[in-house]
Amino acid sequence: MKLFNETALAAIATLDPADASYCAKLEQRFANMGIGSKEASAAVTSLVEADAVPQAGVWAALPSLFKSLLSNNAEASAAPSLSSAHA
Repeated sequence: MKLFNETALAAIATLDPADASYCAKLEQRFANMGIGSKEASAAVTSLVEADAVPQAGVWAALPSLFKSLLSNNAEASAAPSLSSAHA
């Protein structure tokens, strides 16, 4: 089902492939929720114009940005457990 109007489709066309794919999935979700073409198109156009399309999964592609989290988890797992501390 084609729910988005030409303005929304033109806005989506300016996005990178991952963001465009996300917006294409929104079209189906909006249709399943019974949201009309005008409202769905306005919503996705607003997301694109505000540069607010969610960036899901970016952390998976850039694990180096989260080295501190990974090292903290490693340090926590090296700490003695409470059960062995009282033995």
